[in-house]
This record gives sequence, structure tokens and C-alpha cells, in this order.
Amino acid sequence: MIIKKYSFNLKTNKREEFIPISEEVNGFVQQLGENIVGECKIFIPHTTAALIMNQTVNPDVMRDFQTYLESIVPVKRMLNVQNNSNAHFKSSLLGTSVEIPISNGKLDLGEWQDILFAEFDGPRIRTVIVQIWGQ
Repeated sequence: MIIKKYSFNLKTNKREEFIPISEEVNGFVQQLGENIVGECKIFIPHTTAALIMNQTVNPDVMRDFQTYLESIVPVKRMLNVQNNSNAHFKSSLLGTSVEIPISNGKLDLGEWQDILFAEFDGPRIRTVIVQIWGQ
């Protein structure tokens, strides 16, 4: 059963960028109390953005990630008059949701893991939806 639902807006500043959102999501989870055990599903209702799990301690990792992603989905002139088809492809490749277990009232993230919002067609104001399932 859904215990709680929460959403927040995120303002992106560049055409493409990765924004850590773990702190915001974990803050919401921790408000529910230490006894919560379950799943946290994070979803974005957008077709030109994505959610991923990766590390942010070394910024070169995400720069390399962005460079590699650009090499497999470059900006090209396509039929879409908005000229953002590559953003749609990247979103589809990476996905628009992640699920993370919750134990003792906090996200069970690995030592180096962060939740990242991936913008591919900014700048924009985006919505992030968080649902907690469990007991």
C-alpha cells in the first residue's frame, strides 16, 4: 500500500545537466519515521529527462557519462521541429523512474550511490514524484 506521496519542482539551468536529488528524497523518507520499511519509487512525468543512480563524489564520472551518452545519441537534424529528438532518445534509454529499498526510515543507497535527475532539454521547471510503499 502507498504510505505517502510527495512531489517537488526542480529548476534546471542548462540544456543538459545532472542534478543530485538524493538529499531531497531522503529528507522526505526520514520524516516518516525510523520504523518505515518498504520501497521508495521516484518518477518523473517527462519525455526529455531521466532518473539514474550513479556517484557524484568524482565529477569526472558524470562528465564522462555525458560525453559517452552524447557519442551514442548526438544532436542531429531530425523530423521533429522542436529539434529535441536526441533528448527523447536519451530519456528512453535511461528511464524515468528508480526504486530504492527503505530500511529503518532511510533510503538503502550504496556508499557511492546518488539519485540524479538527468536533464536533456533544458532549462525547464521539472516535477519529481516520490511514492513510499511499505509498512
